[in-house]
Amino acid sequence: MKLSTSLRITFLAFLVAITGTVKAQNPFGFDFENGASSVELSFRKESNLIIVPIKLNGEGPYNFIVDTGSESGLIFEKWVIAEGNLVNARKIPVYGNDGGKVTDLLVANGLNVNFQGVKGVQQTMLVLDDNVIDVKNVLGANVHGVLGSEIFNRFVVDIDYDNKILRLHDPKTYKRPKGYKRLPLEIENFRPFIRVQVGQKGHKPIEVKLLVDSGASSALFLDEEHNEEIVLPKKTIEHSLGRGLAGIIEGRVGRIHKLKFGSYRFSHVTTSFPKNWGIGSDNHLIKERKDIRYGTLGADILSRFHVIFDYANSQVFLRKSKEFANAFVFNTIGFNVISVGQELNEYVIVDIIPDSPAAKAEIEVGDELISLNGKPAFFHSLTEINNILREKPGGILTVILRRGDELIKKTVRHKRIL
Repeated sequence: MKLSTSLRITFLAFLVAITGTVKAQNPFGFDFENGASSVELSFRKESNLIIVPIKLNGEGPYNFIVDTGSESGLIFEKWVIAEGNLVNARKIPVYGNDGGKVTDLLVANGLNVNFQGVKGVQQTMLVLDDNVIDVKNVLGANVHGVLGSEIFNRFVVDIDYDNKILRLHDPKTYKRPKGYKRLPLEIENFRPFIRVQVGQKGHKPIEVKLLVDSGASSALFLDEEHNEEIVLPKKTIEHSLGRGLAGIIEGRVGRIHKLKFGSYRFSHVTTSFPKNWGIGSDNHLIKERKDIRYGTLGADILSRFHVIFDYANSQVFLRKSKEFANAFVFNTIGFNVISVGQELNEYVIVDIIPDSPAAKAEIEVGDELISLNGKPAFFHSLTEINNILREKPGGILTVILRRGDELIKKTVRHKRIL
């Protein structure tokens, strides 16, 4: 299995979005409880993603990703909801890039959705007939689904990444915040798009329209294949970029020279360039989507701000967070892991980057990670391990691996790969 732990989740939102023709949502069924005009709740942050607990039909809590890139809510496992919600459910087949059927999406109706201070009645969500996306292994957390535009269409959504706080406000009473910069959004098919300027070394800057996607863990995706203005950087690495309903997404990873929107500027932004990203043309159930042809602005950029989405007025408010000036990091060891086991605290190597320190140390796909720098691997979360694999060049990482019945010790020096 060749999959990048740090990037695979990124395409979940993109592939959820292709189901938008179903219009599986009823955002105005959501309202505040007890006559409130706003609520505040804590969220869990994993790989830059926002995870909140919700209840479905009074059961739970279940962990859902809050995702601007998704037109509809999606449930990964059928057991999460009652069979009655799936009686006579419409089925939508999903096909892989090879034309073979992968699974069905079921349209579940009559769902009651509740989370702290908010209730949603008679909601519609999509449900995977078979869970072909092992999100929990990629994130190292039990995640049961996605909340999409049904939340953003109904409320002003205030995301405080620094303090891991999510606030929902009534658009009718919400007042423009002080100390934030306003940028216009273009809301299309219930999703937000933003105009940004991309600077590519040796080329004139170009303006592109990007999907703003809080469900994409990485920083930036650009569709070089279908846009002549976008060019690959001189140095790129062939990489598995993600896995979604239609299968594994391959491509290359590099760094663009500059990124600018409003008065905000970023340099040397880690950027993914997918292959065969235009999957809509290969699936008769998925129409060609011109609104996403240029790419995606993901959570590795959004999380550098305090962000307030106001869909009703087609705008977003931004204020720098404490993460704003951090460099865009990439793996400096050269292997990626997923979490396995009942507690999701066992880790298996699933990808080796060619010519990386890990490859030269003869670390192999399938090796189990037992310890890092003398500390048992199960003491770490998956996010913590990924942070260790992205530490600054020059340091030493000592790992103990299990390969079959043998324990192997490897000492690897962090080195800039990209």
